[in-house]
Amino acid sequence: MGILNSVRPDLKKVLQHFFLMALFLLPATGFGQMRDTTYFNPLIDDITLRIPPLEDLIDSAVVHNPQIKYYEADIDAWRYRVKSASRVWMRNFYLEGYIQTDWWDATTNNTSNLGDNNIMYSFQNSYRGLGQLEIRLPMQDLWDRKNQMKTATKEIEKSMANKDNVILELRQKIITQYNQLIVNQKILKNANESVIAGAMNKEMGDKEFLNGQSTLYDLAYIMEMYRVAVYNYETSRNAFFNSYMILQELCGFKFNVINKIE
Repeated sequence: MGILNSVRPDLKKVLQHFFLMALFLLPATGFGQMRDTTYFNPLIDDITLRIPPLEDLIDSAVVHNPQIKYYEADIDAWRYRVKSASRVWMRNFYLEGYIQTDWWDATTNNTSNLGDNNIMYSFQNSYRGLGQLEIRLPMQDLWDRKNQMKTATKEIEKSMANKDNVILELRQKIITQYNQLIVNQKILKNANESVIAGAMNKEMGDKEFLNGQSTLYDLAYIMEMYRVAVYNYETSRNAFFNSYMILQELCGFKFNVINKIE
């Protein structure tokens, strides 16, 4: 205020109006931005702004779905069988061989009439090797090789078709559950408004009954309407959270949204 006292009187009123406008605008700007965005209230906030987009949810569900993982593993297994079937003819080739080594030595001592000793050493080392290639071609393997490869290939096609079918059904489930979550939030908001309106009618009905302006029947009717509104609120609240948790399970990860209704 010392600053305002030091300025001219004509500017003082302008600055006073500026400060008053700033006080009104701060709650809608600066203070509003300080709100904890990690907190989610389904009665106020929009759930579609706090969870990933629909296509991202579908992609995540496809990645984490165990049935899709099963068919992917089955496809890989049958691909290995195709390779094995293409190489089955190699089991009819046999390669045999051996290597043998012989070593022997001898020492001879001869004595002549003159008394001389003649010592003679002799040794021999020999290697022998044998190799053999044998080919056996059963007619059954020759004729059935293509059938085995075609059978394994068809199994791959079957598993791929099953996988695509699971993905299609999963997409439909995610889309349905996503839209159901949005609808359930709208129903929850309407139910909450009905409870507020019912509470106001209940309070007014109590006053009118005490003042003799309404009958006991009117008061009972208002109380019953309020009870129905509370019941519908609890039912819609459970439906919202159930659809939220089911969507999480289908997608395979947590949305990290704080679910609390005060």
